[in-house]
Amino acid sequence: MQITVNSQLQELNTHIGAIYLRLNGDLTPFMSAIGTVLEGSTRDRFRTKTAPDGSSWEDLKPSTKAAKNNRGGILVDYGDLMRSITYHASSDAVAVGSDRPYAKFPQTGTKNADGSERMAKREFLGLSVDDKANIRDLMFEFMESAVNG
Repeated sequence: MQITVNSQLQELNTHIGAIYLRLNGDLTPFMSAIGTVLEGSTRDRFRTKTAPDGSSWEDLKPSTKAAKNNRGGILVDYGDLMRSITYHASSDAVAVGSDRPYAKFPQTGTKNADGSERMAKREFLGLSVDDKANIRDLMFEFMESAVNG
């Protein structure tokens, strides 16, 4: 499960050429730096129980709480999903996500056959305001190193 984001950082599009030149045509180090930031913030959402937009995840249904028998919390049973969050950086992109097939269910929510909600949507993938600011800071660090490098 991964989400592609390419239009939320217009400022990055403006300055990517300078970073590209600074890195001799290979953006992998920059993409890797972004991946490190996003991997950390995505994993942190499991602790804070918040979506990228800052909204709180819906609490567990009483039946789910009873079935978990006080083990884990929202989206955390044994911690596999949270630990599966990783990134892959290439020369022109970074993908942050999970290789767990069930990761799509909390990200999008699920419905019963009659259309009623089965599992609430609890987004963990995406860019927060802080993520955007951190990527912007990285961009300026890489651009500054191009000038002073």
